[in-house]
Amino acid sequence: MEDTDYALGRTSAEYDRLIEQAELLRPITERMLGAAEICANMHVVDVGCGVGDVSFLVSALVGPRGHVVGIDLDRRAIQIAKKRRDEQRLTNVTFIEGDARTIETGQLFDAAVGRMVLMYMNDPTVALRLIADRVRPGGVVAFQEWVGHLPSAVNQPVLASLQHLLSTTFARSGARLDIGVELCWRMLDAGLEPAPQPLAEIAVDGKHGALVYRRWLLIARSLLPKIVEYGLATEKEVLHIIEELHKELLGSRGLAPLSWLMIGQWAHKQIS
Repeated sequence: MEDTDYALGRTSAEYDRLIEQAELLRPITERMLGAAEICANMHVVDVGCGVGDVSFLVSALVGPRGHVVGIDLDRRAIQIAKKRRDEQRLTNVTFIEGDARTIETGQLFDAAVGRMVLMYMNDPTVALRLIADRVRPGGVVAFQEWVGHLPSAVNQPVLASLQHLLSTTFARSGARLDIGVELCWRMLDAGLEPAPQPLAEIAVDGKHGALVYRRWLLIARSLLPKIVEYGLATEKEVLHIIEELHKELLGSRGLAPLSWLMIGQWAHKQIS
């Protein structure tokens, strides 16, 4: 299936950034999975698992009698995920290279989960319908996606400017900036029964600006080639924004965003 361009690239630095990002988002994702009742003994498929962080989180929730199958199109990401799994000596996680919408796994799962993956898919509603076909009747479909249009930087004009540039770059690549707020109706259109109250959260830091600066610096570095390719800014202009951001954040007090708004929505597959 023809999907959007992954604007962040597939470099070693980007894979490292994803692992670091996962630590920041872990509490938010864990709360969403808990609300969706992902629990012990379940067999779960992780859609677009990347380097494995959501799969590892789910593996702890389902326990030794449960199992997680992580699926991703990116061969190198799957290789990294397998290496990380082996280093952690996890026996209840399997990683497969392929498209979770079409790959045959030979089983129906108790749940399908994913984080920041539908935003890159050509038709998220069709994707949800196909993914739900791999879930047993009454099973759970739970996704956590962003809202890229919603301003999150308050009294931080440089950060707000950088976020706008990053969001514009994602939009030019075809990524869906409002997929988070679309999850409920897309699940309805896919024939699922969504929970009435999704979980919306944003990761913030209130101790110092260094962590926030590093977070947005790494995203800007990953997106820089596409920013330049799309003609949105020159490399020199981006580097200037990053320099000004450093001054702004290290001198600021109060909360600063570590991510865009994340919305977790879960639904049940209807029992016919």
